[in-house]
Amino acid sequence: MQIKPIFRNLKIRNKIFAVSLLLLMIFGILGIISYQFFTSMYEDRISEESAAMLQLSSTVLDEELAGIEDLSFKAITDDQVQKDLRTIQQSNVNFEIYQAKVRLQERLLYFATSEPYIAAIQVIDSSGLKYTYGFNTKVELDKKEILPLVAASKGSNVWSKNGEEENIISSARLIRSKENLDLREMGYLIISVDMNALIEETLNFSPNKNFIITNGQEIFYQNPDSEIGAINTPEKERGEGYQNERINGKDYMSTYVHSRFSDLTYYHFLPFSDITQQNAVVKSIMVLTFLSMFILSIIVSRKAAEFISKPLEDLSRNMKEVQSGDFEHTLERLDSDNEDEIGLLHSNFRIMIDKINDLIKENYKKQLMIKETEYKALQAQINPHFLYNTLDSINWMARINQQKKISVMVEALGNMMRNIISKKEALVTLKDEMEIVKHYITIQEYRFENRLNFAFHSLLDLESHSIPKLSIQPIVENAIAHGLEEMTSQCDITIYMFPKAKDIEIVIEDNGPGMTEERIDAIYRGEIHSKSSGIGLKNIIERIKLMFGEEYGVRIESTPGVGTKVKIIIPYSGGEGHV
Repeated sequence: MQIKPIFRNLKIRNKIFAVSLLLLMIFGILGIISYQFFTSMYEDRISEESAAMLQLSSTVLDEELAGIEDLSFKAITDDQVQKDLRTIQQSNVNFEIYQAKVRLQERLLYFATSEPYIAAIQVIDSSGLKYTYGFNTKVELDKKEILPLVAASKGSNVWSKNGEEENIISSARLIRSKENLDLREMGYLIISVDMNALIEETLNFSPNKNFIITNGQEIFYQNPDSEIGAINTPEKERGEGYQNERINGKDYMSTYVHSRFSDLTYYHFLPFSDITQQNAVVKSIMVLTFLSMFILSIIVSRKAAEFISKPLEDLSRNMKEVQSGDFEHTLERLDSDNEDEIGLLHSNFRIMIDKINDLIKENYKKQLMIKETEYKALQAQINPHFLYNTLDSINWMARINQQKKISVMVEALGNMMRNIISKKEALVTLKDEMEIVKHYITIQEYRFENRLNFAFHSLLDLESHSIPKLSIQPIVENAIAHGLEEMTSQCDITIYMFPKAKDIEIVIEDNGPGMTEERIDAIYRGEIHSKSSGIGLKNIIERIKLMFGEEYGVRIESTPGVGTKVKIIIPYSGGEGHV
């Protein structure tokens, strides 16, 4: 079922009402699209800000953890630490060992108190003895797990998680002797870092932030106040970006970035409820606003439709009464105080009815005059056959009296007029059109004798193509009138017909005085009329365009003192000819 016929048959009040609802629906759809677009932009913006914040946080933490690695390297290469460890391991004097342990304790305490988030520094010598100093000396590592990793690292730093204490991670290094560069293993140095203190000292996160640090499959740090709960670390190492995840029954936007210098990955989880909370408020406001507008639009559009359509319905009813012939009663009801368009319609309709009444009264008086005029016009018409018979009689009289020129000219004139008058069609073949031209040229050759030279060349089958009647002959006539009559030398007029792409081009060329661009423009505008036949170039152009389309017509090319080319462009119909 098509909507257009149904809409066309609706009453105006229903059309106005339907259009109002349609516009409201369009605005509603646009509002929904805009809401979705801006919501997506808002979420992307939040994601970008979260990623930027996490990038900054990871950079700060990377620098701090890199500082811990530098501190551990400084500690294991410290001359005092190296000397005291050698004394403890090699001396047999108890008093020297005691003094070395005291000095080692003082030196390690110095390193342990250099940063507030260092929980403890622990040294394990080659014999397995432990020396622990710092704020939290209860920190213990799983030696069976960490020491083989440190030994395999060949002196590089190894990060590990403390198995007993939450959010405590440790930096462990192998201690080698610097003396004489023998690189003899002297033990292990372990620096334990309190991640809660580090985060609080460097990032100052608010308690509701879900911040997590992982090392491979192991969680190194998770905010103790995090609402996210226990999570499973991703099986595949991630680089940098963000994605939506569902964790423990809730949706989160996860932002992650990998450390630039270690195997750590930093995560930040933002609950979607925080993101969508404002969106939900905006959505509720939009829904309430749309419903209010919908109800208000229904009421207002219905009232407005009735206000607009009622005067039109009254006018339509009065028109139907006029159609049935009731003029007098309709005139009595066509009084409107409105000054809008509908009031003007009422006023103009009343004026129209008044004029119709006047015309009806005058019509009877004019009928007799019209009949009498038509009768006289019929009497004044000349039968074309009478004209042909008269010219034929003149032709035979000229032949009898040996007046060959008169005979030929009269015969050519008769044939020319017969071709013009007898053919009633608007389009004729090129052959018929050229017959008119040749008869006309015959008359003009006797008139001007040797001063007129005419030639015709064609590459077309003249019977296969059509042209509006009297399109070429008036142009040839104008060439003679504006050329031959204004020059003393011989006038050459040549007609070319040839196909050009999908069109036919007919060129009427003369060697007359030519025309200026201003005169050509005036001819196009119809300001200069023909001096002879009365059929102007503008008339020919309009008929060609009417028959074939706006892309066809006539073009004039002329140079003063050289001559003029008039080109007629018509569509190609098929068929080849001769030269």
